[in-house]
Amino acid sequence: MLLSTDQPLAPQLAKWRTEAAAGRADLRGDIARIADAAERGEPEAAYVMAILVASGIGFPQDLKASLVHLQQAAENGHRAAQSELAALVGNWRLVTDIKAGRDARTSWAQLRAAVNVDAWIRIPDGQIFSQEPRIATVKGYVSRPVCDWLIALGKPRLRSAEVYDAESGALRADGNRTNRAAPLGLDAMDMVTAFVRARISALANVSIGGLEVSQILHYRVGEEFAEHCDYLDPSNPGHARDVARNGQRALTVLIYLNDDYDGGDTAFPALGRAFKGRTGDALVFWNLTPEGAPDWRTRHIGTAPKHGEKWLFSQWIRIRVK
Repeated sequence: MLLSTDQPLAPQLAKWRTEAAAGRADLRGDIARIADAAERGEPEAAYVMAILVASGIGFPQDLKASLVHLQQAAENGHRAAQSELAALVGNWRLVTDIKAGRDARTSWAQLRAAVNVDAWIRIPDGQIFSQEPRIATVKGYVSRPVCDWLIALGKPRLRSAEVYDAESGALRADGNRTNRAAPLGLDAMDMVTAFVRARISALANVSIGGLEVSQILHYRVGEEFAEHCDYLDPSNPGHARDVARNGQRALTVLIYLNDDYDGGDTAFPALGRAFKGRTGDALVFWNLTPEGAPDWRTRHIGTAPKHGEKWLFSQWIRIRVK
């Protein structure tokens, strides 16, 4: 990608983010040009740099450094940067004003300084749901406004959810999974999502590079994800190739983005137990035994709501196992 100096930069970068999410971009060369444009004061480039640095894409992940780029974009009038900076602080009234187009009279430097990075990545206390297999819950893992933010981000991007084909390893539709999903790749990433992912990375004690593309999951009445496992079965050729390339899907983190629905538990048939979080709660489970073998006891069901809609933030995490 060659950034044209005689064309508006924002649409060029939007196209680049889409191409990069699909694996069609020259990350090294393109990111160097984006960094140069940010240095020249281009607000869209500074905003994209903030996302890249916060996500560890092309640069070592550094949340504090990412906020410097976000401040630069905000100071140069980038509305998304302004609202996301306010959201990271938790100033939701300011978020509302910015999104409504009202004049946001604030010091963006002071707002950046108010972002509590340590709190974002602090590991919260959890409760053991199951010793074997290893499952834990975390109350109030993210705030209700952040949950609402993530729902709004995912809603226009929803499409039929898919599964990995056991033979080919490709994604495909499956009758056992009738819900919808919104992948939050680089084309959809914003700074709130990047910080949520950093929070999950800290919780799981893994590099940000181990996180797959995050997804917003949506279940309407009657929609479910029938009994399944999240690990990839190495006895299937397609799964085995994927594990060799990318590592095993060792850990699952689910954040419950709402609770105003009936039914819709996450059920573990082997345990005879189910969990339904309140808004902002998280469910964390290892899909592998401590020795690194797939743990069939983690098979679970995303049960269908009987009334209302269910929204989840889903994060699968890869590790290399011997």
